[in-house]
Amino acid sequence: MVKKKMKMATLGLAAVLTVGSFAGAGSKPAQAAAKSYPVLLKINDYYVLYTAPKAPYIDKQSRIMIPLRAISELVGAKVSYEADSKTAKIGLNGKTVGFTIGTQTVTVDGSPAKMDTKPVLDQGSIFIPVSVLAKYLGIDSSLDPQTQIYSMKGDNLMQTDRIKMGLEDSEGGAMIAPPGKIVSNNAFAPVSYTYDAAKDSFTVKARNITGADIPKGEADVAAYLLLEDGVAFPNPKRERPAVKKDGFLTETVQNGAIGEEVEYVLVKGRMLDR
Repeated sequence: MVKKKMKMATLGLAAVLTVGSFAGAGSKPAQAAAKSYPVLLKINDYYVLYTAPKAPYIDKQSRIMIPLRAISELVGAKVSYEADSKTAKIGLNGKTVGFTIGTQTVTVDGSPAKMDTKPVLDQGSIFIPVSVLAKYLGIDSSLDPQTQIYSMKGDNLMQTDRIKMGLEDSEGGAMIAPPGKIVSNNAFAPVSYTYDAAKDSFTVKARNITGADIPKGEADVAAYLLLEDGVAFPNPKRERPAVKKDGFLTETVQNGAIGEEVEYVLVKGRMLDR
């Protein structure tokens, strides 16, 4: 057990080489058993697979929707919500964008603009179209035409205490640091994940995107479960099989914290020099 600001737990990850594909739409893990979902979002080096109370999903206007809470805790924007007007205000990069539930009007620094979709209230959380948000906040973003993963980049993104103190500072410790020098943070791209409610586990399927075979011991698809009071880290001593060019690797992590709900699932697809 590692403690640093928050309670930490190191959980085992079983790795096997598989071939196949998954499809599905995001929903709250506690409500589904052994269901599979696509990976839609990446922020800097982290693929964002799940965001409580519901995974990022694509709405009827083909917009990726994420909860307001994730915009605060992951992206690092300042957010507020006015219950009377049902309006969320989000600030970053010196800009403020306002979204109102059920309307296509968005305000940018007080000036109205139109979008082709609407923020919605789902399971008590407001879901915002992430591409519209990135556009008006001036966040560097793009959609990969092959993977359909929407990426946001910026030195000021993912700089919250939840990430810096909960994940990155602690990951540097000897108990949970990867067994080798990290030579690439862009070696694997998660394509889907499966949630098994009976086991309270997540299985991530990732593709080798290096353009070459990866030798045994060098794959590092690391899945992190951010819980209410801590973080579950992958076991650094887990098996790391060789992965062929364009091949797939799966990693399974189980929530070992009884009674604690998973709030986020984040993944890094790295390669090690061993």
